[in-house]
Parts: sequence; C-alpha cells; structure tokens
Amino acid sequence: MKKITLLTGFAIVTGLFAFLPKVSAQITITQTDLPSVGLNVVTDSDGVTKPLPGGSGGPQNWDFSNMMRQKSKNVMFMAPSATQYASAFPSANLADSTAGGNGYNFFVTNSGLFAVEGAEEIVAYSGNNFWVQINLNPMFTQSGLPATMGATAGGDARGSQKFNKTIVIVDSERITTNISYSDTVDAYGTLKMPNGKTYNVLRQKHHEVDNDSIFTHTFLGWSLSSNTTTYKNQYDWYTNGVGYILVEMDMDQTFANVVDLVWDTTAPFPTSINEISIKNNINVYPNPANTQVTFMSSIKDIQYIAISDIAGRQLEKIAVKNGVYNLNTSSYSNGLYLYNVTDQSGNLLDRGKFTVQH
Repeated sequence: MKKITLLTGFAIVTGLFAFLPKVSAQITITQTDLPSVGLNVVTDSDGVTKPLPGGSGGPQNWDFSNMMRQKSKNVMFMAPSATQYASAFPSANLADSTAGGNGYNFFVTNSGLFAVEGAEEIVAYSGNNFWVQINLNPMFTQSGLPATMGATAGGDARGSQKFNKTIVIVDSERITTNISYSDTVDAYGTLKMPNGKTYNVLRQKHHEVDNDSIFTHTFLGWSLSSNTTTYKNQYDWYTNGVGYILVEMDMDQTFANVVDLVWDTTAPFPTSINEISIKNNINVYPNPANTQVTFMSSIKDIQYIAISDIAGRQLEKIAVKNGVYNLNTSSYSNGLYLYNVTDQSGNLLDRGKFTVQH
C-alpha cells in the first residue's frame, strides 16, 4: 500500500508577482486543503535534482524552483460511486485512480482526518494477474485534521483478502498487508516552486513500514509463499487552497539521502490579500451543456484545452487559436467532465468542470 502522492514546473514570472513580499507564516491545513471529488492533478517526478530537505522548525525557506519534469502522471479524484467497487468500501467518500497504476484507492475524508480505507488493484504474481481487494481495519490515517506545526499521527493498518485460484496444486491464496507508520508536522516556512511562485507551507515527516505476505493453500493446508518488507520515508509539503501535496520528497531508508521528488505541476498560484489570481481566464457556457459547450478565453495566444472524464481519462486535447472554441458534446454521455487549459509551454492557465445533460 502506498501513501498517496499528494504533490508530485513551469517557469512563469510576471512583473506583478515578482515584487510581492515573501511571507513566512505558520498555516493550518484543513479538509478544504486536501483532495476532493473532481480534482484532477498532473504530477511529475524528478530523480536528478535533489535539493536538501532542510532542518526542522521554522521559519524555513525551501527553494525547489529547479525541479525538472521527467515522468508525468495524472491523478484523478472521484466519488466512489464512479467506480464499480463502491460497495466494497462503504465508509469511503472519495476515490482516486492511482492504486498501483491499475486500480483505485478509497479514502475517508472529513473535518477530523484523511484516511485510506483500502484499495482495488491488479497484482502480478507467478506469471498471473490477480484482482485484489484490500480493506484496511484499522484504516491508514494519512493526516489528522486540522494539521498544525508539531501535530503527530501514527499507528497500524491491516488488511487481507482470500481468493480462489488454481495454479498447479494451489487452490487458493491469501494476501495480507500490515502498515506501521508515524507522521510529524516538523517544519514550516516558504517553498518556491518551478512556476516561480512561493507558497506558505507545512512540512510533514512520514515514516512507513509495509509488510506484505502471500499465503498459498494446498491439500496440506496454508503456507507462507512470499513475504516483502518495504520501508518508505518521505517529506511532504502542504499549503492552503491547492487540494494536493505541493512536493513529496522520497528519502532512503536512513532518511539521509534524497531518492526522488514528486511534485504538483498544476498547483494554483498562491493568492493573498495583495495578489490577484490569474485563474478564471476561461468562460465556459452553457453549463450544463447539451450538444455544445463554448470555451471563451481572455487570452488570445494559442492555448490547449484537455478534456477528461470523471475517471481521469483524457478524451480530447484541443488547440484554441483565436480565444474561442465550440466543443461538440453530442456524443458525450451525461455526467461531469473536467478541463485543463495550458499555454504552449504546458503551463496551467485555468481548470474547471462542466456538465453534459442531454
């Protein structure tokens, strides 16, 4: 089971933002700052640029503006009912499309916590693919809320599944997972991203030990087939108003060396009382749409609009040359759709949702 990659640029610097003062304030992370239904994030990983995580306490000033885009991944959050597995996770009110790259994670999110209830995914073993459902009891709490400097969380999460499968003399198998973890919000300050903007952040230090076992059953009974222990150490940087982790820094087993960086390439620009957001560049109408939805942009340079369904699958990517594009939605099924608007360099200009209702 992997901790969700909340987080994890682009180089946009405008004269307006270049002269804004850098504020270093302790913030509080609440449910509104974490993923919700409809959030569509593009993350990138960078295993070459390895800035130091810095010390604990604060205020700290992290400069990660040199992170590179090496391997992108789309992370889509949806209602569990948008998947075919909602009934298996009755407490979940959120799901994502990242479990192992072949399934879904299911979450419980409320004002007091953000936790993993379980996952459905395809697991390869002995040349065969198995569809595995793991329900965690107790759940894996990723963040206690509200989260402030010095907050701690931790515990154990466990789950297992038995299923019938004939492989030579094996008639069934059981997969178990045991997760032990501890988290501490250990630092605060400002973090500069590749988009040229600086965010007020809290940093969470995460340590996790996963023990995954596969048991096989024959006429002789149950026996342990394989056992794998995985250590996961990381730092996560959170901010207000983004809905996803800004940066995840994966560390080695000793917490001494940086292994990889994963970061949110679609993080909105930070907005303060002195700052004007560049969002809402696109006017989308009518909404709900029937057979056509119009995208009208206040920016006349060439832009690209990517349309995705609620499961995060990209349906179309359109070049908009004159500020207006009429999208034919007559073949779209009724439901919610998402759009991301980028410039020619891939920098996010706007994003949002529209509904098709025939």
